[in-house]
Amino acid sequence: MKNMNIYVYKMVVDNGGAPCVSKGLLTLAICKPMIRKMAKLNSLVFGFGGKDYGDKLIYIAVVTGKLSKKEYYIEPEYAQRPDCIYKVTNGKPEIKGNARFHKGGDQLKHDVGFKFERAFVLLSTDFRYLGKKGNIDYQKRFQQVAELVNKMKRGHRVNHSAETYAQLLELKEQVWRIYPRNFNGKPTDSDLSKLCNDASGSCRCQTLD
Repeated sequence: MKNMNIYVYKMVVDNGGAPCVSKGLLTLAICKPMIRKMAKLNSLVFGFGGKDYGDKLIYIAVVTGKLSKKEYYIEPEYAQRPDCIYKVTNGKPEIKGNARFHKGGDQLKHDVGFKFERAFVLLSTDFRYLGKKGNIDYQKRFQQVAELVNKMKRGHRVNHSAETYAQLLELKEQVWRIYPRNFNGKPTDSDLSKLCNDASGSCRCQTLD
């Protein structure tokens, strides 16, 4: 745990696209390109709700795998996943005709880049996705985490104190005790047209020495 990086961000939409949970696997394949690029194996990712969701905890995931370049979009095992919305055409990405998210294709550069240079995909087989069941119960016990989430602004990045880092780990352990492994709640939103872009705050908890 001591050498684990922790990524925390606020979600502007929770409609099953980012993250996407299907068949016991959580993936972050679209939106949040910097977290997808920077996070390494065994990193922790926390997704909290933005202003429309009242700062509720939506999911926590341990990164257990990572793909890059075209991998996610050419491997048959991922082809039917809801967030596998791009295909490879003449070596370049193209939005699928049956894409459930980002149908207009205008998020292509943001999601994967024009040559798949941003096509990092985080995989997790050790997660708790609360979705609609998410709540703000954590605020009672973990005041440093509550303050962190409350103060997050657009584009905000900061290195956090040892106390905040410790509380995030404690929160993770608490959620792991309450919910079964790979708990998959229902998404908060049913509107698949909403964009899960970077208009919300994000930050990184650096590795402790």
